Amino acid sequence: MMNKRLKQGTTFLLALALAFPLLTLPGARAANAIETNRKCSVSFSVSGEGNELTAAGTDIKVNLYKVADVDVSGNYTATKDFTGLDVSSVRADNNDAASKWAERAKKAKEKLSDSVKPVDTVTLTGGIGNKDGLDTGLYLVDTPEVVTTNYTYTFTPYLVSLPTNNYYNIEDEANRNDDWIYDLTDSNAIGLKPEEHARYGDLKINKTLANHNATTGKKATFVFQIEITPLKSNKTETRIESLDFEAAGDSSVTITKIPAGATVKVTEVYSGASYKLISEKDQETTIVATDKDAKGDLASVSFTNDVDDNMNGGYGVKNNFKLNENGQYQYTEPAEKN
Repeated sequence: MMNKRLKQGTTFLLALALAFPLLTLPGARAANAIETNRKCSVSFSVSGEGNELTAAGTDIKVNLYKVADVDVSGNYTATKDFTGLDVSSVRADNNDAASKWAERAKKAKEKLSDSVKPVDTVTLTGGIGNKDGLDTGLYLVDTPEVVTTNYTYTFTPYLVSLPTNNYYNIEDEANRNDDWIYDLTDSNAIGLKPEEHARYGDLKINKTLANHNATTGKKATFVFQIEITPLKSNKTETRIESLDFEAAGDSSVTITKIPAGATVKVTEVYSGASYKLISEKDQETTIVATDKDAKGDLASVSFTNDVDDNMNGGYGVKNNFKLNENGQYQYTEPAEKN
C-alpha cells in the first residue's frame, strides 16, 4: 500500500494554501526520489475579503530566502546564512508539528540581516504573483509590512518546501498521492493571510468669528458635535469639542486618533448666546491618515459666525451636553454668571 512506502519525516509545506482551509501540515517523505536539479515554481495570492491589498497600484513584495538545501531523500541541510536553525524531521502526525514549524519560521526571520539577501522576490500586483525557476529546498517566505491608504498590513513568516506533496492533505486514504509537487500553482498556490491594522488621522475644526459682542463682557463659546463612522462599521462614535473666543478672529481645535477613511459629520450645536452661524451648520469630510507614512492633507472643516441681534450675555461649555433618552446629545443652558 502507498502509505507503507512512505517514510515519516521532513516537512513539505507550512503555509495557508488556497486549496485547503487549514494549515498544510508537515507531510511525509515520498517513495520516489526528489529531482534536486529540477526547477520549481510558486504562486501567491492574498486571501481575505474587504482589504485594500488588491487595489490598483498596491504592490506586495514577498521575499524568498533559501533556508536549507534538500537531498534526494527529502533531508534538509541548513544553508550558511541560517546555520544553527533546526530543520530536522517532524512527524506528520505530530500534533505540535504546525506550531514547531511556525516557531522555526520565526527563528529563521530572526537571522535576517542586511547581509542576508533573498534569493528572489515575488511582486504581487492586484493581490496575485508568481515566480518560476526556483531551486529545490526549504524557503522562508517573508512579506514586509504593506501600507495602504487606510490600513497597514502585516504578515506572519512561514516556511515552504520546494518540492512538496499533499499526501496528508487528502482525507480519503484511498485517493492519497505521494507524488512530489514541483509547481505550487493553481490549486496548490499559497494564500497570504494578512493582519489588518487601522491607520489614524486627525480632524481640524476651523472657526472664524467675524465680530465679537464686546458689550456683554463675556467670552463666546462654540460647541461642536463630531459623528465618526469608520469604513468597516455602521457604529457611529460621537465626540464633543468646543472653542472659546474673547475677541473676533480665527481659532481651531484638532480631534486626534480617528480611523483613516472614516466619514465624519461635524455639527455646530451651540453658537453662543448672541451669535449666529453664517456658514453651513453641518459639514462632512473623510479622514486621511496623518501618521509617519501620511501623504495626504489633514482633514478639516470650517465654520464662520457673526453677532446677531440678541444682546444677551452667556456662554456654553461642552460639558453641558448630555445624552437624552433617544441617544442624542442635547445642550443645557448654563447658569448666567454675574
